[in-house]
Amino acid sequence: MRTLILCVLHCVLWVLPAHAQVGALQTDCELGGQGKAGGYQFVATCPGRARSPDGGFAVVQRAYQDQQPPIELRDARDRVVATLPELSDDMPFTVYWAPNSRWFFVNHHVGSFMDVLRIFEIADGRPIERPALVRSAVKIASRRYPCLRPDMILPSGARWTRGGRAIVLVTISRVDACSTDYTTTPGSWQPLWMIGDVRTGMVQARSIQADRSDTGLREPRGGLYSRR
Repeated sequence: MRTLILCVLHCVLWVLPAHAQVGALQTDCELGGQGKAGGYQFVATCPGRARSPDGGFAVVQRAYQDQQPPIELRDARDRVVATLPELSDDMPFTVYWAPNSRWFFVNHHVGSFMDVLRIFEIADGRPIERPALVRSAVKIASRRYPCLRPDMILPSGARWTRGGRAIVLVTISRVDACSTDYTTTPGSWQPLWMIGDVRTGMVQARSIQADRSDTGLREPRGGLYSRR
């Protein structure tokens, strides 16, 4: 539980992701489970099981008090086929399975109500992290807004497209990320929405749109987004 102590300060300094998770210090198990947005919310200390649509796999967290057990990937017979050490840090996370049950992405809480996107492919029955799309999103945001340092850009997944090959995501950061406190080339920035292929990491250029909402992040409507 040591990690839980680190992360509640300064949340107002960050732009919240499309589907903000529970806070780092929250251990109310009633906040976990399947959400309306399609993701399964895991809460620190609480048991959870996010099943793939075909029932072939599940991401599992066992209940605990002080020492977090490994996050597991289990098969249809409830056998542990792999562990996910990337997620075993006492922080909340949300799992979104692709419709084809062969991919899943995770919005992994990193503190101050911020998430970072992690993408996994099930290959030969084991999860393999595929970071290409995350890297592409960071590169696109840093090119659009040169004042943003790459390490200040956090992509966050919103949903899978219907075919399960692409993710609708948004890049977020601190509201003061382009100030002189963090960059030698101050400026301004906005969250960027985009749609990217999980296999190739390619982002559809026509899908890139700045979020200009004054009332929180809102996925674009129409165009590529309406067809997906």
